[in-house]
Amino acid sequence: AEWLLTDTATTDYIVDGVTPALAVFPEDEAQVAAVLRLADEHQATVMPRGGGSHSGLGNVPTRTDVVLSVQRLQQQLAYEPGDMTTTVQAGLRLADLQTSLSQHGQFLALDPSAADTTTMGGIVAANLSGPRRLLYGSARDLLLGSAVISLDGKRTKAGGRVVKNVTGYDLNKLYIGSLGTLAVIVELTWKVHPKPPGEQTLGILVTQQEDLAELRQRLMALPLRLNSLILLNRSAVAELTAPTGISAPETPYLFLARLEGTPEVLDHQASGIATALQDLSLAGTASVHTWPDDEPDRLWQAVEAFPLTLAQTAPHSIVGKVSLRLADIPAFVEAMAAAANGTAWPLLVHAGHGVAYVRLTPDGSSEDLMPHLQMLDACVSRLHGRRVLDYAPLAIKQQIDVWGATRDDFALMRGIKATFDPH
Repeated sequence: AEWLLTDTATTDYIVDGVTPALAVFPEDEAQVAAVLRLADEHQATVMPRGGGSHSGLGNVPTRTDVVLSVQRLQQQLAYEPGDMTTTVQAGLRLADLQTSLSQHGQFLALDPSAADTTTMGGIVAANLSGPRRLLYGSARDLLLGSAVISLDGKRTKAGGRVVKNVTGYDLNKLYIGSLGTLAVIVELTWKVHPKPPGEQTLGILVTQQEDLAELRQRLMALPLRLNSLILLNRSAVAELTAPTGISAPETPYLFLARLEGTPEVLDHQASGIATALQDLSLAGTASVHTWPDDEPDRLWQAVEAFPLTLAQTAPHSIVGKVSLRLADIPAFVEAMAAAANGTAWPLLVHAGHGVAYVRLTPDGSSEDLMPHLQMLDACVSRLHGRRVLDYAPLAIKQQIDVWGATRDDFALMRGIKATFDPH
């Protein structure tokens, strides 16, 4: 049957060289529950799957017996434009939801990589967000309610379909970033926002690394409706613009600032940034760059896709995701420039919330990546940050833990996992 794949038909669902025995595509929650009960009875491993764009996240699986796809669960179950909430099935693609919301001048303020294929369940399971997280928050801030089906086939709900819910344990948070290891997400309720009346993108060209801290602090302190603030090094600017034909300013560092508001408000905000730059005492220079016509939209699409395209353009490299304190961003930028020994690893930093993506490129074979990874880990440890690998060659993943150093709460998380899945 087309909704049950076996043997060689499952090769499209291989993750890190591990081939599943079955791939199933239930059409409703009852079938999801039935699959999970059968898997529990036979102690088979189950890997939930949405669009598959981020299925390689995590360590190499020891085995995968069943891939359970939610791609047929793609209905928008409820939508109240007046309340600015919507309830959807987990297999609905983000792009399709945005099309529906846009008919009422609204949108879900999440902009992860691969929005055309990423499902709503995948956004929660992988904890995906994007540049607009600076203003609107991540899934933790926008998710109002959820429904999951656990290993025994039982349906459990958390939260609700209104912005204000009852007090108690917020189980929604538990499923965010769980990668489907606790239960299969089947339904989600989201808070949506009105589309902004207009947007404007400014590039702030920076010539000296030592000016980054002062510029970042100044941009964050200004009274701006700033939904995104990205810092790129020269190599990242080239990676971002070259494939798209977008004009690329020649600069060691570039801040991308995206503003929201009416045309009058946008002009006032842009003028405020220009004035603030003139008032700063910098070691180098900082100037404002703008892009013509549709280039800003294409530029931000490239920014959203950047974590995935970093890996696609250099599959023998490592893509690290690092969480930093805001005050430590300049020190991290400096350390990465020094560690790259002049090769300029592409570096993108969400300068408003401290999440950075860096690609470590091997000097020769992929085995040469280990010293680079050790340097990255040493830097992250020194700055008291956190590191995970968004992408790494299989040979590297087989040697290390992609989640980085074990945290103090690891035992607690293992206990929760054991409660949900005794096997």
